[in-house]
Amino acid sequence: MFQFVRKVTPKNGAAVPGALAFAAEVTGYLNKAYGIDIKFGIQLFGPPQLFWQFETDSIDKMTMLNAKLMQDRAYLALLQQAKDLWLDGSLEDAVVSFQS
Repeated sequence: MFQFVRKVTPKNGAAVPGALAFAAEVTGYLNKAYGIDIKFGIQLFGPPQLFWQFETDSIDKMTMLNAKLMQDRAYLALLQQAKDLWLDGSLEDAVVSFQS
């Protein structure tokens, strides 16, 4: 089992409401359009950071999803609309392999 986690920091406190609205919108879009179970949340302690995560049983499926997303105009438009919400350089992605 593999878990993808994306973390990003809003530019400032004033950007947090817009960041949360974006997180809800993009998560809803991805879940509906691609049938995946992405969840999002915000860090409760420390500086506000938003997280997305989903699980898959295959790195190949994750790679194929990413290739589809890079061709999805609606998804790319959502990203473009939110580009001013984030602290430059704060985006981090991780893929974790879980062993049972």
